[in-house]
Amino acid sequence: MAYCVRCGVKLESGATVCPLCSMEVHAPAEVIGQPGIPLFPNDNTDGPFEHPKLDKNRKGVIELVIAFMAIAVITLVITAFALGASFSPWLPIGCVVLGGSYLLVGLFVKPTYQHLATWFVAITIVLLFIIDISDRTLGWSGYANLSIVLFWLTAVAPWTVHKRNRIQVYVLATVAVAGYLLAIDALSGNALSWSVTIALPTYGTALVASSFLVLRIRFGKPTITDIVMSLILVVCWGVVAADFFHLRTIASPRLLSWSSSVFIVAVCIMIFLTLNLTLRRVRNYFNNRVV
Repeated sequence: MAYCVRCGVKLESGATVCPLCSMEVHAPAEVIGQPGIPLFPNDNTDGPFEHPKLDKNRKGVIELVIAFMAIAVITLVITAFALGASFSPWLPIGCVVLGGSYLLVGLFVKPTYQHLATWFVAITIVLLFIIDISDRTLGWSGYANLSIVLFWLTAVAPWTVHKRNRIQVYVLATVAVAGYLLAIDALSGNALSWSVTIALPTYGTALVASSFLVLRIRFGKPTITDIVMSLILVVCWGVVAADFFHLRTIASPRLLSWSSSVFIVAVCIMIFLTLNLTLRRVRNYFNNRVV
């Protein structure tokens, strides 16, 4: 078991660089161990996919899942014939089929984060749609499915493209969040009331605050403390911005209300981060080190 000498994060077996701070690892093989099998294998493989563990046990589980699904569907159909118009089997049948699909996806689909997450997202969207439309009307599923699509765009889509093209997907995900806020407001029938006046300005403030952290990580070497404090600062500025723009929407004469204390916390964190960075640069300068 080995740990990074810079940030202290636990290293995987056979690691040559730290996954958090990219510090090169210099340790004997008996300390860091041999490279292990990753949780999600690399997706850069050519040719048809062959499941690494499609053995007799896995095939038995697949047959068992399909058998239970078939028994449940047949039971529901027989129940529908027995009860007549008082029972509709379509909703439970859809739930059974899609519920079994969650298990079958893990047994058939390529075991990578991108593939599993994409299939689970697609099945969940269909399942929520079926549950919502069971009463022949569409209501809450639009909100829920928009949230799931937003999750895919922000947490899955960046990993489906090559690393050098991820910046474009990050931009798409950033725009998707703004579109999500507008869509939620439009679905609620408020004619884009709170999304334009409160949500989008608050989101823009949070993006500006986050950009400083991104630049610091991209062109510097922040510590874990810097990153955590910067994330707290982003949240604080978002809270202050939400209160500020809400007061402007209701034409309040007050500059801030309940977020005044949060504003003070944000200013203190900014001062701390500025002094910390300045003192570190001065210390590194006198120690003939490069930040």
